Amino acid sequence: MRSIPLLVVDATEVFDEIAAAKRQPRRARMQAARAKVLAAYQGYEDAVPEVGGLDEPALTDLQKDAMRHAFTVETVPMTGLRGDLLKRISVARCPFCGISESSTLDHYLPKEQYPEFSVFPQNLVPSCAVCNTRKRDRVLDEGTNVRMFLHPCYDVIPDTTFLTVRARMEADALILSYRLTRPAEMALRTFSHLRSHFNELDLADRYRRMALEHLGGQYPALRRAYGSGENAERVAEKLLEGAVDIEEVSGPNYWLAKLYRALAGNDIFCDGGFEVVRVQAGL
Repeated sequence: MRSIPLLVVDATEVFDEIAAAKRQPRRARMQAARAKVLAAYQGYEDAVPEVGGLDEPALTDLQKDAMRHAFTVETVPMTGLRGDLLKRISVARCPFCGISESSTLDHYLPKEQYPEFSVFPQNLVPSCAVCNTRKRDRVLDEGTNVRMFLHPCYDVIPDTTFLTVRARMEADALILSYRLTRPAEMALRTFSHLRSHFNELDLADRYRRMALEHLGGQYPALRRAYGSGENAERVAEKLLEGAVDIEEVSGPNYWLAKLYRALAGNDIFCDGGFEVVRVQAGL
């Protein structure tokens, strides 16, 4: 999970270009809804990141259909917007999970419930297919009224440590457990928001599986650091160096940095126990 920069684009111009590219009668329906849709855009920008309780504009069913159609059926302007949103280097990796490639656009407010935001650039967030599928059309938790997912363009990820991983050696296997812990200074609502995002996207298990796969690729480097002199301290030092480098780029709660720090503190892993990753990775 991470924040990404907002694409600077004129949303009104985008709407007008996409509407003009549609065929009749959908073009006329979008143009008739223009004033209400643009007012909704302003309401969205005024409310971010707490956009879950926005009032619904009074669009007709045909106007709603035209707005959804504007996103799902490609036109030259929509294809251009999609490319602009997805092809930035800063969003190559999905901001919802920080793991997979950003290959799709997620409607933060789903277009079925909020068709007015179907082609609103600020509502279109690059994501991987897994996160897009898991997020589906959910916005607010009915029990807590807290947004279930972070908005990568507007939510600020806290710098305080909230992601932890426990690494332990058990028989001939490395067992990893990712979880969230609430820092004393973090507001309960903020932590609830982070926890919902973490749980609903199944990040604990996805981080665990990616971590084990990643370590398979790191085995040769760990083996070299250990050397013939069985230098456990050098292995721990290498892992800590990696953690620091990753934290400088991706922050203190990035799943890979947490992995490296946890393993650096595991004496058994550093003292030759890392051999299990070769077996677990099938090398």
